[in-house]
Amino acid sequence: MNQSMTPYHHGDLRNCAIIAAAEIIESIGSYDITIAQVAKRVGVSAPALYRHFTDKDALLTAVRELTHLGIMDYITRAQADIEQGTLAHLDALGSAYLRYATDKKAFFGLMWEDHGDTESRRAEARAKRTGFQVLHEAIELYLKRHKPESAGDSLKTATLMWSTAHGIATLQHNRMLDTFDEDADADTLLRTATRAILRSKD
Repeated sequence: MNQSMTPYHHGDLRNCAIIAAAEIIESIGSYDITIAQVAKRVGVSAPALYRHFTDKDALLTAVRELTHLGIMDYITRAQADIEQGTLAHLDALGSAYLRYATDKKAFFGLMWEDHGDTESRRAEARAKRTGFQVLHEAIELYLKRHKPESAGDSLKTATLMWSTAHGIATLQHNRMLDTFDEDADADTLLRTATRAILRSKD
């Protein structure tokens, strides 16, 4: 995104500030931003933003909501033309997660960074549809179709797959994935791990 000013419409300052902050984060590739930067982009004074956000962390918390929408968009597009309940569907979901971590590095970091609000974030995640819920539903359907005797373990299986995908994505995000194996490829690793996890259900 470019550095042009984000148009501010009277009465909509909060939303304009959130969008402006997201634009700055994407343009600089970091969420190390200031209220003053956002205010300048919107075209208002910093004190005006403090009427809507108590501090920078409060603003970043609001921006983080956009990151969840962003990753859901990646997931929706990835699974659009793939039959659900298949291994290809699980692969597509995993690839979408890895791709988001690569394409949106700053947002991926912001999504998981601890800003002292872990409990509220956990509650929010449970209350709305997230990428994990999509993964859980996909695994539940896969197990019902192919390994019905293990369908009752769908939540544990989803947690294991999500943890694995997140670990790979985080190592990739931090440019550490190929530290020991120069040929390490995130997608290949995740597909291999997915198959190993599913085989354990035999």
